[in-house]
Amino acid sequence: MEKVIDEKCLNCGATIKYNPKLKKFKCEYCGAEFELEDFKKTREKINKEIDLTKEFSKMEEMEGYVCKNCGATIVSLENISSTTCLYCKSNAIIKNRLSGIYKPDSIILFKYQKEEAIKEWLNLCKGRLLIPKGFKDESNIKELEGLYVPFWLYDVTNSAYLRCDGTRVATWMDSRYIYTKTDYYKVERGGDLSFVSVPNDAATRFDDVIMNAIEPFDYKDLIPFETTYLSGFLSEKFDVEMTDAYLNAKTRIETDSKNYLRSDMKGYATLINKESKNDLKINNTSYVLLPVFVLNIKYNDKIYHFAMNGQTKKMVGEIPVSKSKLLLLILVTFVLSFGIIILILKLGGYRW
Repeated sequence: MEKVIDEKCLNCGATIKYNPKLKKFKCEYCGAEFELEDFKKTREKINKEIDLTKEFSKMEEMEGYVCKNCGATIVSLENISSTTCLYCKSNAIIKNRLSGIYKPDSIILFKYQKEEAIKEWLNLCKGRLLIPKGFKDESNIKELEGLYVPFWLYDVTNSAYLRCDGTRVATWMDSRYIYTKTDYYKVERGGDLSFVSVPNDAATRFDDVIMNAIEPFDYKDLIPFETTYLSGFLSEKFDVEMTDAYLNAKTRIETDSKNYLRSDMKGYATLINKESKNDLKINNTSYVLLPVFVLNIKYNDKIYHFAMNGQTKKMVGEIPVSKSKLLLLILVTFVLSFGIIILILKLGGYRW
């Protein structure tokens, strides 16, 4: 059985959520505002009065995986660690999926609310005449959710080496000939390169390409993880092991190392990569939750994925093209082009 906990307003007992704008927890019922420390002090007080270990052991058998507010069964995917009850909309934080190896080291909090994410998505669609009818329906937009996505961060040092064949070309001329001289060089660069907080998402159901596209995150905003921060948002635990995710991060580090060394090879007309070596050392690894707004829309049996960085508002995603609108556009363009040609011919005095 898995334990479900739910943060409540310390004033009236209603469900409470974290407000990114206020940077506080605000009760939507009575308007009370709280800091994280307020919840910590309340927990400490309860811990002194009740033996929570015994209490939880009794409750787990009785409660199971149910909403504490209304008693409804809470259904979620295997890796969901925080969600909301479909019936009463209460927060549901699944404690077992946020403890032990699954407890994140740090978290970056959302800076924006759902309404701002919807606005950014509409801006992404704005001006796209070929977008399918109904794609921007309110029913689709409502599916947009704020989600804390699990990421592994790696601090790595790479002793990198790159060798290229380079050329320098000189050209001059006299009264009769043009001369070209090509010099050939072996160009080498190497050094110890430091990479800090190289990210790789730790959930298989998220497209790595999209997660990479919404970078960068400002890791200066990382703060120690507290389950209370998840109130009002979805979150997932990792299902990609640290070593497996590192293989992707390693590829990115090696590619960036090669590009950095090559960028220092200046003054050559051509450069051809010939040999590269990498000796990577992991200095530190951390497990963090990063804020992402996600939206998935099904159109013509295909799922279109959109994501927005909840810290920077960077929005990415693929927008489909309506075939009927495209066909109409081609037809209109053809008719207008044909009409313009006829008009030009008539004005030019051409007779049929």
